[in-house]
Amino acid sequence: MRISDIWHYPVKGLGGARLERVTLQAGCLIPGDREFAITNGHVKHDQTPAGTWMKKAFFLQLMKFDVLAELDCTFDDQVMTIRRNGGTVLSVDPSDPAGVKEFEAFFDGLIGAGLDGKPRLTRITKGAYTDTNAPWISLGGTASVERFAEITDTAADARRFRLNIMLDTANPFEEAGLIGHTIRLGEAVLRVVEPVGRCAAIDVDPETAMRGLHYLPIMKQALGHTDLGIFAEITEGGQIAVGDRIEVLS
Repeated sequence: MRISDIWHYPVKGLGGARLERVTLQAGCLIPGDREFAITNGHVKHDQTPAGTWMKKAFFLQLMKFDVLAELDCTFDDQVMTIRRNGGTVLSVDPSDPAGVKEFEAFFDGLIGAGLDGKPRLTRITKGAYTDTNAPWISLGGTASVERFAEITDTAADARRFRLNIMLDTANPFEEAGLIGHTIRLGEAVLRVVEPVGRCAAIDVDPETAMRGLHYLPIMKQALGHTDLGIFAEITEGGQIAVGDRIEVLS
């Protein structure tokens, strides 16, 4: 198995950007991954210190708002750029209050009517706004994505699953065989922890932003499970790059 793609998603719920290479750090996530999120107006945000991890239910998420699939985000540590259908719709500095205000106004206009309060851009202090509070990254196999497409009659598109690292695999779900093992990937060492259980976010086509059937029951019937991908913890840092091969250490 080799790395075919590396992804990070600067804003939780939005599409992300491909990376050719990245330097991993032990106990951390992919740099810049889910560093930001957009609140959904829930009162709990007013009761929680800024920058604190919270469950995905308190943020805008693809599971509920299909339109988010139309938006891709890049962030270069200063400028955050949102693109829609290939064109730039927003470019702001999230450290500038004026930029934050512009960002929030855009999402208020896009989704605000469906929220209990105003959407707010929030930036985590430590970790990432991933679905679990553990410092894990996610990996998945190309053959698993192709098998999902086959049983659901959809296009094989890894963007549907928002994984950090895509592995070029020959057999569906062979990456699940790495669970419980320690692996070397490029210069980094990872401990593979558990499978990634999927949710209704995978019902949204990343190309059209249209919601299809509910695919979890189809996965359960055809595969006997609703997992796609694996979680891993970085135990030794180092650079990884597209083309790097996995070596199983234990």
